[in-house]
Amino acid sequence: MRTAIVATVRNEASRIGEFLASLEAQTRKPDVIVVTDGGSTDGTQQALSDFAARTPLGFRWAAVPGNRSRGRNEAIRIAEADLIAVTDVSVVDPIWFERIIEPLERGEADVVAGWYQLLVDTPRERAVGLLTQWSLSQVRPETFLPSSRSVAFTRAAWERVGGYPEDLATTEDTVFDLRLREAGLRFAFEPRAVVRWRPATTVRSTYTMYRQFAVSDGEARLFLFSQSRYGLLYLVYGGALVLLVLGLLWPVLFAYVVVALVLGGVAYLGYRIGKVIGARLWRQIPYAIGVALAMDISRLAGYARGRFRRRRGPVRT
Repeated sequence: MRTAIVATVRNEASRIGEFLASLEAQTRKPDVIVVTDGGSTDGTQQALSDFAARTPLGFRWAAVPGNRSRGRNEAIRIAEADLIAVTDVSVVDPIWFERIIEPLERGEADVVAGWYQLLVDTPRERAVGLLTQWSLSQVRPETFLPSSRSVAFTRAAWERVGGYPEDLATTEDTVFDLRLREAGLRFAFEPRAVVRWRPATTVRSTYTMYRQFAVSDGEARLFLFSQSRYGLLYLVYGGALVLLVLGLLWPVLFAYVVVALVLGGVAYLGYRIGKVIGARLWRQIPYAIGVALAMDISRLAGYARGRFRRRRGPVRT
């Protein structure tokens, strides 16, 4: 069976080198590697061209304007492979491809979920990453929805669900996963197939990234099925708002409401930054609180906007 690694990139000149080097370091080489570029203007395309000219790998790249779904779908078509592993511009462990493709070759699964770990250089980056990265202990393999940072599947599975949804700019991998599960395809979880990724490093970039995700979640109406837990988020903030209104309407309750909000807020923030506290990154706690609140606000606002845009007209591409 013909095997492939596919990825999409856009304006990744600062990180494309380490990604391509990690592909060359794989203990098992795929028959073909296809990278599609969504319209880079920073030198990424030149880096891809230079790599293609010098690498001994079966490497191809193509310019495919549009979102990540279109890029991935086109890369899979170009690859013409039976078994496809998908990643992004991160650093793949040397045994990643070997591990993630094995269950497919043995016929044990149609989809294999790999894992991903943080690649950080500073305590602040680690703190932000801990807020945005699931822990392996939190994963339930039977329900886990893999990111397309680390996933593999058969071409037949991809064709069965019509490929990645090209009407979504983000959250496309979650919708793709859900369609694969709804089609009754067999999933396997391989935690040894690890991709190492660099998280957002500022409050602003975290807010922007999670707002984009939430807008697409709203467009796709992923309220109960998303791993982002929108129901809990709206319940927490909606409950706090109701308490505040009650305190303003009935002054006799105001002192009790303030105490409840303060204690509840401390408990909630302690829960949200629990991993940062557990890692003893004490100096990063104030920053972690800012990042956690930015993530919450971005998801509340983004999901509502996505639902509103879906009602008003066609989903953007």
